[in-house]
Amino acid sequence: MPFPTSDTLASFGTYIRFQTLGQTLAERYPELAHRIEVAETAPFYLKVDLDGKRGVMLAHVRFPYTIMWGLTGPGLAAGTSVLPLDTSEEALVDAVHAHVTAHLTSTPLPSPWRWHESEHSDLTELADLLDAQGVAVRRVAAGNRYSLHGPAYAPELVSPRHPSPHVDATVDGHEVRISLKPRLGWMVDLWCPEVDLWTRIDLNRSLGRPLSPVPGVPQAALSVDDLAELIGDGPRAWEIEEVGHIKEERAIGSGSLGYQDLFLTVLGQLGTFGFTDVYEGDTENPLRSEHFHIALHRPEKDLSAPALKALNGEAAAAGDDVPKRLMVITRSGLSKPAAAFADQAKAFVFQIDERTGRLTGLHGRAREVLPPRDKPDCQ
Repeated sequence: MPFPTSDTLASFGTYIRFQTLGQTLAERYPELAHRIEVAETAPFYLKVDLDGKRGVMLAHVRFPYTIMWGLTGPGLAAGTSVLPLDTSEEALVDAVHAHVTAHLTSTPLPSPWRWHESEHSDLTELADLLDAQGVAVRRVAAGNRYSLHGPAYAPELVSPRHPSPHVDATVDGHEVRISLKPRLGWMVDLWCPEVDLWTRIDLNRSLGRPLSPVPGVPQAALSVDDLAELIGDGPRAWEIEEVGHIKEERAIGSGSLGYQDLFLTVLGQLGTFGFTDVYEGDTENPLRSEHFHIALHRPEKDLSAPALKALNGEAAAAGDDVPKRLMVITRSGLSKPAAAFADQAKAFVFQIDERTGRLTGLHGRAREVLPPRDKPDCQ
């Protein structure tokens, strides 16, 4: 008797997985037991019958580079949730139950499943509050960063492009992205279609609070209710930063920006990011700040951890009453140990493209202050 092939073993493993899901669903929600159907042969699926014709189905969905869980009801792709293959059994079962119950009782799908999420979070709570105010919530990306885009007959998988949990919404015709950054807290970005760029809403000024020299508002310092109310109030309540425009397209061979133009471009970006006390200096120190010690690093070699620690020591000594924090503008890169130290020291290290003046974050904390690069999905 020949040994089973790897494909046969994989198929059997998938079959067992679906059988286990069916059993777990019946045990957790016995009122659905008589409605559950699990396919005995490939393609495998778990189906919960609704009325003898329609049902809620959980199955594997193959995309060009990955396989996902697909959870769909009678509405087909319009209501399909796609979840990572490592989603827990409990989360999958609860999601199926939520969809089935909504259809059987003719009630809206509850949160967090209505947002294609499997767990409650500050982001799903924010989405609920915005929706209650009449704000069109287009996407929630918290625990689940995947969604479908395109026509129902040929949906495309949208993979995680934005590094932080966020909510995308349309407020009075304006596209906003509310992000919860791991290190810096809440940030809100506003899409400016006239220049095809994002700019930032200053949350502290909008809320009538003292300015912060660092972008973002710590999660503990701003309740979800207050944030939702501010967003729902619309543009009339928002203090919006000016767009730091960058000339992306320059003639080949045109070289770097002039010294003054380069740092004016950098200054504009830092203002857009939300650094509120960085201002124009002189020829020797083109960027100044009361809160930051801003160092320019010109060597071609990547900035090392010892070099960054030395600069951090200079920053600490630069303050009159309290130590200053470090900000570095460099044309080189950053070593991994230096990146780890930069996050630990709450510093910001940006790489500068001398042809355009564009700043790129070289470690986690610096990347968190950058506005999104992608356009809103609706564009």
